[in-house]
Parts: sequence; structure tokens; C-alpha cells
Amino acid sequence: MNQLKRWSFAPILHNFFNLGIFQAASIALQLLVIPIITRKYGIATFGQVALAASFANFISNFSNYGTSQTAIKDVAANTEDKVFLSKLFYKILIFRFLASAIFLPVIGLMLFLHPDMSIWVWIGAIPLILSEIINPLYFLIGKEKIQWISWGNIAVKIIVLLLILFIPLQSQPAAWVNALLGIPVVVYYIFICFYIHGKESLQLMMPSKKSLIHLAKENFYIMFNGTAVSLQQSVFLFTVANYVSANTLGMYALIDKLLGVFRQLISSVSSAIYPQAARLFYQSPIQWFEFKKTLQKMYGILFGTGALVLFFGAKWIVFLITKKDDPTTEMFVKMFSLAPLMMALNANNVLTLLLEKRHRTLFIISMIILTITFLISFLFVLFTDHQSLGWYPLVIESICLLIYLVFTNKKSLHAP
Repeated sequence: MNQLKRWSFAPILHNFFNLGIFQAASIALQLLVIPIITRKYGIATFGQVALAASFANFISNFSNYGTSQTAIKDVAANTEDKVFLSKLFYKILIFRFLASAIFLPVIGLMLFLHPDMSIWVWIGAIPLILSEIINPLYFLIGKEKIQWISWGNIAVKIIVLLLILFIPLQSQPAAWVNALLGIPVVVYYIFICFYIHGKESLQLMMPSKKSLIHLAKENFYIMFNGTAVSLQQSVFLFTVANYVSANTLGMYALIDKLLGVFRQLISSVSSAIYPQAARLFYQSPIQWFEFKKTLQKMYGILFGTGALVLFFGAKWIVFLITKKDDPTTEMFVKMFSLAPLMMALNANNVLTLLLEKRHRTLFIISMIILTITFLISFLFVLFTDHQSLGWYPLVIESICLLIYLVFTNKKSLHAP
């Protein structure tokens, strides 16, 4: 208890509450939309929705280019400098649009790799990409005004849920589901951007070519790490889609979506912890490493309990989502149950490398993990039966944890 009092969890809880409101809406939507899609249109359609959403998530991670991480401290450090904030706000917006435009032709590649899927399935995912390009959350976190977006985000997610629930989608349901998931959010984020522009007295200031190139160089390692994490899930899903039936794809897409929800939850916790972690690290790295040990124990208890719930409640979870008993999907959920725990235990290793500004190390780790991801993906689909696909999340997350432990223990010289 003395350690908890000394480190003060109050700022973390405050940050987590503010971010939690925003993230809870997104997580709740992802969880609630799964049973709606599977019950109305079948698990095969859900597989197509998840595949296209994974494609959109990959492009979104690339176009974000690490700006959601690096720009927060820039906003916080220059909170009263209107000229700087104006330049930063529009530089990031323009950069994200340009970065995403580079990858939009990849839709053609998706059509080649998955000829059985309509082009509209991929086009329907474009609003999901736009919503992440326009998302001004980084600015509001830096200004500590996240309440401007969080409560409205809940209302928008409810509208999205109602649209998917009550609008009958007869033709191309997979395409329309992703479009409905993205369009209301895009409209809301555009409104918030205009609100920020007026309320913060920003000026429309177009970025120079030099500033865009500088941002591309400065954030490259962070971008690559984020993209590699996204590909860690997406590559396997894309690979599986070419070798299994639509129903099997849907079954795996279910645990892939659950893994994405856990990843988003863990990311929210890390974002809430980051300011406190940074203060502790800069005061004394030893304090951070002591605090990290306490966090690891808490993660072990929390996500260990979650693993037990997933394993022993698999039958109930699958029935709740699909409204029928499905032994294969139940087995997938059981195989996957420990993966979130591995992911959570690794979160503070990533945070340690960020605090130590070891961006090059993050890049090397990302390259190693990406290579292993491609290798394991093909080994799974070529040399295992389809019922073993559910082991992939646990295998890859365990390997990631091991790799990060090797690198953090190797060069974290400040550790006690």
C-alpha cells in the first residue's frame, strides 16, 4: 500500500477515466456489433466484414504514422502557442491524408488476392480509414480537453449500432456494415475539428514540403512499430482467407476481433499510465522499474482472471454471439484465452523502450516480429489442420513477449 500511495494512482485513474469514456464506446460497439452481424447475416459475412476492417486498420495505422503518440507531447508543451498549434494541427491532418492515399491502390491487390470478394467490400471500408485520418483525439489529450469528444463519441456509437440493427441490408451486407460503422464517425470528427478550430482560435496554415518530410523521417520507427503490430494480426487473417472456407474464416475472425478489443483496452491503459510513467522515469528510472513490477502483478491478476473467464465461459460466449452451439468456435476461444494475458504482460516492455527513446530497437524488434509473423502464418495454414488456427494468437503473442524481454533485459541498464 505504501508503494501505491507513493506513486499515486490518482492521475492515472483520472486519465484512464477520460480516455476510458472514449475507448469504452468503441470497445462496446465492437462487442455488440458481432452478434448483430452473425445473427442477421451469418458468420461467413462477419468474416468478410472483419477482413475488410482489418485491411482498413492496417492503412489507418500507416497513415497515423505515430502522430497520435508524438503529437500529444507537442500539444501539451505548446498549449498556449496558437501559431504552433495551428501549424501542427493542419500538418498532421494533411500528412495523414497523403500517407493514406499511398496505400489506397492496395485495394487492387486485395481484389487479386481475394477474387471471390466484391470490390464494394473493400470500398465500404474507406470510411473507417477516413475516421482515423480525421480523428483529433491526440490534440484533445494534449490540451486535456478530451471531454469535448468523449461523450459525443458515445452518442455516435449508439447511432451506428441502431443503424446496423434496424436497416435491412439486402445487397452487399459486408460492404454496407463497414460503411455504416465509419460514416457517422467521420461526420462527427469533422464537426469536432471545426469546433477545435474555432474554440482554440486556430488558423488554416498549410504545411511546407520540408515539414512533411521532417515528420516522415522523425516518426518512421514509431510508425513501423505500429504498422508491424497491426500486421501481426492482419497478415494471418489475410493468409487464412485464401485457404479456408468462409465459415472457418468467420470463426477465426471472431477471436481476431476479440483480440483487437483487448489490444485496444490495453492500449488505453498504457496511454493512461504514460504521463505518470514518464514523470517517474525522468525523476529516477529505478522508480519506473519498481512501479512496472507492481503493474505487472496487477496485469497478471486482471488478465489471468480474464483468461479463466474466456476458457471456462467459451460455450456461453459463443452462444451469446452466434445464438447457437458451435464446438469449433468454442475451441477457438479456449485456444485464444491466454493471448490477452501475454499481450498485457508485454505492454510495459514496449513502454520502457519508449521511455528510454530506443526507437531504433523498436524498429529492429518490429522487423523480427514481422518476419516471424509471415513465417508462422504460412506454417499454420500449410502444415496444420484448420481446427488448430485458434492457437495462432497465443503463439505469436508469446513469441512477442519473449523477444521484448530479451531486448529490454539486454539493454535496460537503468533497471535495478
